[in-house]
Amino acid sequence: MLSNKVYMIAGGVLCVLFVALAMAEFSTGYPEDGLQDLFYAVLSAGAGTLLYVLDRRQRERRAAASAQRDAR
Repeated sequence: MLSNKVYMIAGGVLCVLFVALAMAEFSTGYPEDGLQDLFYAVLSAGAGTLLYVLDRRQRERRAAASAQRDAR
């Protein structure tokens, strides 16, 4: 299983990439494409955050189950 940091880094890298693409398209005169890239930036940041949260909850559940098993 990948660590939490990998999910955050992947979402952040994609977010930065799409923001850079949006800036390039805004400066070349394609504002509709720039807005679409900004949408993808928000989407990738949200996906990275969601994966991080889900992975963290799964680790917490595993730790609680392990602690409960050890208590028996």
